[in-house]
Amino acid sequence: MSINEYLRKNIKESPIYDGVVPADKLSDDSGVSSEDIIKLNANENPFGKALELTNELSSINIHEYPDPNQIKLRKTLSEYTGAKFEQIVASSGSDELIDILIRLFLDPTDKLIDAQPTFGMYEFFAKIQGAEVLSISRKSDFSIDTDSISKTIDKSTKLIFIASPNNPTGNTIEKDELIWLLNQKIMVVVDETYFEFCGESYMELINEFENLIIIRSFSKWAGLAGLRIGYAITNSELINRIIQIKQPYNINSAAEHVAIKAINNKERLFEKVKIIMEQKDKIYNFLSNKNNIRVYPSKANFVLCDLENISADEVFEGLAKKGIFVRKFSNKFLNNALRISAGTPDQTRKLLLELEKLI
Repeated sequence: MSINEYLRKNIKESPIYDGVVPADKLSDDSGVSSEDIIKLNANENPFGKALELTNELSSINIHEYPDPNQIKLRKTLSEYTGAKFEQIVASSGSDELIDILIRLFLDPTDKLIDAQPTFGMYEFFAKIQGAEVLSISRKSDFSIDTDSISKTIDKSTKLIFIASPNNPTGNTIEKDELIWLLNQKIMVVVDETYFEFCGESYMELINEFENLIIIRSFSKWAGLAGLRIGYAITNSELINRIIQIKQPYNINSAAEHVAIKAINNKERLFEKVKIIMEQKDKIYNFLSNKNNIRVYPSKANFVLCDLENISADEVFEGLAKKGIFVRKFSNKFLNNALRISAGTPDQTRKLLLELEKLI
């Protein structure tokens, strides 16, 4: 007997998604003490947990189930975003929403458009669902290729995710491009995970287009990646459908409590966001002055660069030996490229010192 005989075909064929390696494992692998590890590979908030958000966790009634209707959290999100209560639902990270939306809209015979390079979870969940993934290359400036997309759309094309700012390239979608997509009569999800770093949103289009869904996260700007908290903004009918199939208690009590406190302390957190973006600019300016590197403008808390006449593997390994970890890309959409997250001022200083030696 083999378990494989009972597995769904698309599960057997789906690749494993490589998640972020935790700092203690990076320390074990590199021989660098965990205190000296500099993680610039996951676009996390480098300032760590904010004590003003977590110092009351002991007061949470963890023996009780959390509110399945997320009343307090959704009311707070409504005040924060300006969207109506009935237009919002929270999730266990934006990843859960990606999974839910793909299950909502895609049958195994349906198609998802994936504008590459982009966040890998869109393709990951679509393949688990058994849907067909149409990988469409972006243009040289990483804007979406509307001509190529228009040629692929047929009656079985149901869904497209557009990260704005896009991960890993850092660019945002233009309004005319988004409206063009919305007029193609497919479901359009704009992933605004990095919204707080750029301040650009298309939430105002929610009331105009019923096929538009905005998803956001607390992982990056608020430093809550470990608690897994995100949310969607869309029309009330779709919100009810998301609630219909989500797990009843998908937001744990600690995540709900801290997310509400994050919004109530947003000005303090935005001060850290400002510092992070200043460090991103320092990294961008440093790389821009190197003849063998092409660095791309970014509206998020990271920069992407292509290396010329120098190996991304060598730079990656050279940094890793010093306990500095960045993200490396080597595929048909991004070859010999690095994505570097912005860190604290001290982390930026150490990063640039080592990069100067390597490039």
